[in-house]
Amino acid sequence: MSKSLALAALLAVLTPLNVNAFGIATLETFTIPIVPLDKTTFEAIEADGAGGTQMWCAAGIFATRVLGITNGEIYIKQARGPSVAAQGRKGVVFTTQEVPNASKSYSQGVQTTGKSFSAGHAHSLCFGSDFRVVRIRLPNGQIVRR
Repeated sequence: MSKSLALAALLAVLTPLNVNAFGIATLETFTIPIVPLDKTTFEAIEADGAGGTQMWCAAGIFATRVLGITNGEIYIKQARGPSVAAQGRKGVVFTTQEVPNASKSYSQGVQTTGKSFSAGHAHSLCFGSDFRVVRIRLPNGQIVRR
């Protein structure tokens, strides 16, 4: 194999990873704050450059690991916009109670009120092969991992 081909292959493998000062590849980590608003409603606040997939993953972690929901849906009650719990931030309000005009979603966007995923499906988004780790931080500072 030529040196340029070997270098191209190495770059293709390392591109999704962060490389620290020592040249060691590390996982990209998202720590997403979750603020419970009531017994069934909570807000995921954008952090660390997280997108829709990471926000749904965070909702899945909270629903399954904190609320203990194994069967049931998670709905977007308030689409991505100004946070209700953290002034100056963006967030998505999720709920485990059905919302008007609810619809099953097949995309991980968070721009539409009423979209839903099963709690298990949202949580499964945390286990992709994209070299990223999502965890949530509760108001008391507790970190909950997938």
